[in-house]
Amino acid sequence: MVTRGFFALLAFLRIAAGLSLLTSGLQKLAWFGSTTSLDQKLADWAQHPANGMVAKYVAFATAHHGLFARLVVLGELSLGALLILGFLTPLAALLAFAMVLQFQLASAQIFSMGYLRGQSGLAYLLIYPVLFFGRAGTAFGVDGMLSRRGAKPPAP
Repeated sequence: MVTRGFFALLAFLRIAAGLSLLTSGLQKLAWFGSTTSLDQKLADWAQHPANGMVAKYVAFATAHHGLFARLVVLGELSLGALLILGFLTPLAALLAFAMVLQFQLASAQIFSMGYLRGQSGLAYLLIYPVLFFGRAGTAFGVDGMLSRRGAKPPAP
């Protein structure tokens, strides 16, 4: 049986992951006006792609850098806020996983041995599935409030 402590731990993990995404999005707000920073990242990644698939993905992202810049900022801000609030938590965790995975693939970090140690996105790639499958929005979140409000009291 799953305890309340487990759901409280999931809530802490959910809020911490949401804060991380939200603060990353806030740091990238300038990308709405200028994509210079993203262009530099994409150029760096294009110089040393891990394989052909990564090279094609980076070339695609480079061709659509304006769209990607705005999607990244909007994604990090909105998904971070959803995770902090615990609203639509499974969907937010799934989309955050996809976003982080794409970043890790494009940067080719995921293909290095250093990825398994030190500070990397590996922790996030492990956290988001736990939030998705663990019903992380039920404690201290809007998802939990909505599910309790929709529950009918037991019949007498």
